[in-house]
Amino acid sequence: MNGTKKIFHSPYRRGADYGVWFGLYLTALFFATAYSMSQPPLGLLSLVLMSGVPAVIYIMLRRSYVSDLGKTLFSSLWMEGIMIFLCGGMIASFIAVMYMRWIEPNFLDHQVTMMIDLYNSTDWERGKEFAEMLQRARDQHLIPRPIELAVDMLWLIVFSGSILSMLMSLLVQARSVKPKKV
Repeated sequence: MNGTKKIFHSPYRRGADYGVWFGLYLTALFFATAYSMSQPPLGLLSLVLMSGVPAVIYIMLRRSYVSDLGKTLFSSLWMEGIMIFLCGGMIASFIAVMYMRWIEPNFLDHQVTMMIDLYNSTDWERGKEFAEMLQRARDQHLIPRPIELAVDMLWLIVFSGSILSMLMSLLVQARSVKPKKV
């Protein structure tokens, strides 16, 4: 083996490493989505960021697969993808809680107010019913706290990320790795 040995990294370690970057990506997505009602161009940005998630995950998993010379097992790629979403989701959820709790404590109430105003301003009968339902939820203190919203956000990220990682792992392995010329 001429003295060189290829080191295969743990899917947990790689997932955590990529998860830091993905957490920043998800944080940008959170802020773009959160402010898309008051800043309409951010709606387009959030759509682009959401649409880009599969490509970002594919690129990350493909890098791992290529660095392992195409020998990474499907289960390892899938676990790496799950870890990317878990670590990234934890970072984005933590930042979202910090933001909603200490930087803008009225963030959720402000969002609910904007939604009520939006639905009340429409001619759509269902919209007015939805606005009334939101108003009753606010009056009965049923609007989630920041930590509850962040936990729900994390569950959604990890669950959907698990499914997406499975599909991306299949796509990554569908394309073979060409051996490097020495």
